[in-house]
Amino acid sequence: MPALHTLAPISAQTQRLTFEHQGERRVLLGVLRHDHQQLQLALISPQGQRLLTLVQDDEGARFAPGAAFEPPFSADWLASRLSFSLWPEARLREAFAGSDWSLEQRDNERRIYHQGRLAVRLEMTPTCHVIHDIEADYRLSVATLAPSPDTRENKSPNSSVSTTTTNHNAVTDSPCPST
Repeated sequence: MPALHTLAPISAQTQRLTFEHQGERRVLLGVLRHDHQQLQLALISPQGQRLLTLVQDDEGARFAPGAAFEPPFSADWLASRLSFSLWPEARLREAFAGSDWSLEQRDNERRIYHQGRLAVRLEMTPTCHVIHDIEADYRLSVATLAPSPDTRENKSPNSSVSTTTTNHNAVTDSPCPST
């Protein structure tokens, strides 16, 4: 995977993650943020309970202690599949150089090959990434959630610091394309 320092930092971004595997479908909220040292993805139930936090840094990928459930995939798997959609094409090509991995990109579609065999197919729009892991038979849709009209910015009169309050029950999201 590419080094974190090569990814432009983002502040907390709320997303809807839909995991599909063996006929089962799970929809969770995710809060993704990263800087040049660490990437974190907190998975949250639709009711707001933190279920699991993925952490990726110089020590690798791992789930933070205190998970509410044991996921059917490893931290490395989730981190690598996210990296396939987060990093720019050039950074992925650099990371894959000299390895068993390769990348083919056309328009909004990426195909990731492992030892010459198609392993992962991604379809990406500005508001949604669909990650289809061919080998593991997983499909992960990551849709950016748009704040609802209930989102408001609060600024105290004597401060330059602002906070944003979001009603997650009223978020709207863009549909993901099907792959």
